[in-house]
Amino acid sequence: MSDVFLSAVGLLKRREHGAFELTSKLVKKGYGSTLANEALLKCQRLGLQSDERFADMFCRTRIAQGYGPIRISKALVALRIDKVLVQSVLQEEQDNWLSYASKAWKKKYKNEPAKSFTELQKQKQFLLYRGFTSDIIHLLFECIQAEN
Repeated sequence: MSDVFLSAVGLLKRREHGAFELTSKLVKKGYGSTLANEALLKCQRLGLQSDERFADMFCRTRIAQGYGPIRISKALVALRIDKVLVQSVLQEEQDNWLSYASKAWKKKYKNEPAKSFTELQKQKQFLLYRGFTSDIIHLLFECIQAEN
């Protein structure tokens, strides 16, 4: 087996990588882009590398960290994952984004509703920064208001 393939397998043993990310790392290690692409193709043929699996894992990890669909989508596109694949992965979580936003809000604000308009805006801005859509944020604060 070639050194470049073994290096690729070593990287994939640690965690999933997108195709672009994997070839970039191999090129940075000093392998030519042709060798890096050949190693990538071999890894894909053997089922060792999959952009679908990477996107799914990346999405689950970011959700657990409290991020929303906009931030996750931008990050995956920056890693050169196909936009159709990104939308597909995010669509699988469509029914859960409100719950994820609620968890992020509760973790940050300890389930304490805003006491002033300024505080409310800060809380909404936090969720926007985390990548949740304004629709999800609006629904979340309607639910919070209804509970109190």
